[in-house]
Amino acid sequence: MLEFLAVLVVAIVVITIAGLKIVPQSRNFVVTRLGAYRRTLEAGVNIIIPFLDRVHSDVSIADRVLKDVELNVISADNAVFEIKLLVVYRISRPELAVFRVNSVDDLIIGLVMSLVRSEIGKVELDTIQQDRASLNHAIREALSEAGEDYGVIISRSEIIDVKLSASTEQSMAEVLNAERERRATVTKAEGDKKAVELNADAELYEERRRAEALEVMAAATAEANRKIAEAVGEDGAAALKYQIAKLQVDALTKLSESDNSKLIMLPGDSTNGFASAAAILAEAQRP
Repeated sequence: MLEFLAVLVVAIVVITIAGLKIVPQSRNFVVTRLGAYRRTLEAGVNIIIPFLDRVHSDVSIADRVLKDVELNVISADNAVFEIKLLVVYRISRPELAVFRVNSVDDLIIGLVMSLVRSEIGKVELDTIQQDRASLNHAIREALSEAGEDYGVIISRSEIIDVKLSASTEQSMAEVLNAERERRATVTKAEGDKKAVELNADAELYEERRRAEALEVMAAATAEANRKIAEAVGEDGAAALKYQIAKLQVDALTKLSESDNSKLIMLPGDSTNGFASAAAILAEAQRP
């Protein structure tokens, strides 16, 4: 009896140990029962039924890196070149990755080649060179959607290098030179246009200031005539005659003071300004 109990205890211990599964961190165990998928064991201590259940696969759920994935592509502007990609993925559902595909790495590489060619065929080569971030985002979204059916999450997909052929590089250099010349021509034309506009604005400003000066002078002359008319009497016509005679006198004075004046030819009535001014003043002073 004691021997039977001992054997029973040993059997229970053996069965318990056989059914006890300790799963390491960052790994999952895929368990089958009688050949069919049963469940997935996560990190920690797990119990299975010995002899019925068995661990079919030990799957790492940590991030995996596929680097130096190279492929030839054609852009929307028919440029043929080679790109190199870096892909980071992890298995989110080990049972799908185990039973739906033989090699996850081969699956990811196949998806990358197919979807990357499709996305690059939608854009031009200049866009790939200048805006890789948007293209990488579009590729990652397409790969993530395709990987869900196989229990795979693609967290990163980056174009790390673009290799152009000699003919493509020469064509791009010619395009860049033409673009630089076009920009230089446009810049020069815009500069000339701006200069013309500035000169026109300056001339307009000068004409406005000149008109304002004439307006001020006319107002000052009118005010002077008004004051002269008040000073010499009520006769405004006499004041105007006096002002004209005064201007003639001032003009003759400036002409005589010139350093370059050797011989001055005067019109016959130019000296009448003095007499006219004196006569107007004398007439204004009469009672």
